[in-house]
Amino acid sequence: MNKTYPAGFDRADEESPFLAFVAEEFKLRGTERRKELAQKIISHPFVEQLGMRVPERLYVLDSLARLNELDLPDLFVLKLASGWSSRGVMILERTGPDTFFDHMALQVLEAASIVRIQEAAAASFGQSQGRWIVEELVIHTLGVGAIPFDYKFYCFDGDVGLVVQIDRNSGPVRVVLFDGAFRPLRLGRDYLLNGTTKPGTPVVPLHAPEMLWWAQRLSREADSPFVSIDMFDSPTGPVFGEFTYSPGGTHRRMFAFSHRMLDRFDELITKTGPAAEPLAGTSLELRQALAHPGPLAYRAWAGYAYGGGPRGAERLHSHYRQLAANCEPDDPLGAWYRLLSGIWAAIRDRLWIMNRRALAPAAVAEQTKPDRTANVGATPR
Repeated sequence: MNKTYPAGFDRADEESPFLAFVAEEFKLRGTERRKELAQKIISHPFVEQLGMRVPERLYVLDSLARLNELDLPDLFVLKLASGWSSRGVMILERTGPDTFFDHMALQVLEAASIVRIQEAAAASFGQSQGRWIVEELVIHTLGVGAIPFDYKFYCFDGDVGLVVQIDRNSGPVRVVLFDGAFRPLRLGRDYLLNGTTKPGTPVVPLHAPEMLWWAQRLSREADSPFVSIDMFDSPTGPVFGEFTYSPGGTHRRMFAFSHRMLDRFDELITKTGPAAEPLAGTSLELRQALAHPGPLAYRAWAGYAYGGGPRGAERLHSHYRQLAANCEPDDPLGAWYRLLSGIWAAIRDRLWIMNRRALAPAAVAEQTKPDRTANVGATPR
């Protein structure tokens, strides 16, 4: 444990099979296959062969010396081929013949500066000679900021136990945790944040059911009792990011789980508890047949909800509620619509409560403020 949390949260690594596994994988990958899949240069072609979309790879470079001479799009991603987390990741937008704006670091960089920063990032991973990937920037469905929301699926050999939503468009980053079916967990009851991140607003991705299916599928290929699978949501469907066997959010205690949550993860990693979700067995084809809102409506409604507006969540709740009402009771599509409708209703209610709590003190202060206009125009005594 890296800091002391209140009673009922966090445990020492050796007291939890789940935390112990993450800590051991951080020190050394347990199998050769895990070492391979942890490298994007290997995992991306592998996942693409399985049928899932990956970001289009533009270049693989052993040197960045001639980066500015490449035929690059105006907006692209530059990352280390063997890096992990967001360290060394740049989202670059060309601003001039030799300059780029890095949306991750919020600064304009010359090509020479990019090379120096990237070589330092490679050295921080213990790499004397770096290797880099240049790839397309995934356009995400929410449309909040330039950086796509990152969804990390904590998977246990076919079962999804947790989803982490990360928004890097603000500082500190905003984090939200869901259970294995995208039901938002409660900060203060299910988990705590350590002060390096701040709470965000839960947003169920447009293609959440498909993302869950791919998380289950890919985790069975990971040669591991646990793996975190990173994905993005795009207007055309889920996009694979990477396999992570020792996610930093857990290992470094960016968030700490309650004992109840840790007990559940320990059950999943040791296969001593029930499977995660009853809808987990539905096919990818069925999930792809779900009638979601169009990308424009989703972006408007979900973006409004992410900004704190309950009306956006209500629109999404109503959309899925109406679809569920049109289904037969035993229709599996109806079961998904009911689940999504219920989740968005819960998000709506949470936003209403948060807004009432935030606005109540301001309203009281406004009503009790002295009226300095009461005597305007009165004859001075």
